Amino acid sequence: MVIADIKDDYIEVIALDKTRGKLHQLFHYYNFYISYDNPKESVISEDSYGQLNTKLTIDNIEELKNARKTLKKLSTKKLNALLKEYKDYQNNHNLDEKRVVHMSRNEILKLNPKLDKITITNRD
Repeated sequence: MVIADIKDDYIEVIALDKTRGKLHQLFHYYNFYISYDNPKESVISEDSYGQLNTKLTIDNIEELKNARKTLKKLSTKKLNALLKEYKDYQNNHNLDEKRVVHMSRNEILKLNPKLDKITITNRD
């Protein structure tokens, strides 16, 4: 996942997937190709694509502050290109309601029960 936007009450993310075994996905105009090389990326391990036709949001909750998997980032040029394409797609296409997903605080904690414990531990 790549963070597309952070608001006071929610975070919007872009789903990434690997192209291995799914090259046919690159024929869809709503998938944005991200090369692993030039420059070589440390946050993805192989060629991938961002899903532009999905809107994923999650409640912006305190527990997420300590849940970042890595401090590594996608290179600036690739990140900016992905964000531009994502915003353009989101602004110019009507999304199928099945492709708009929001995850509440309760859903996040139910799927990730360790988050609450990590936050409490880190506050001490």
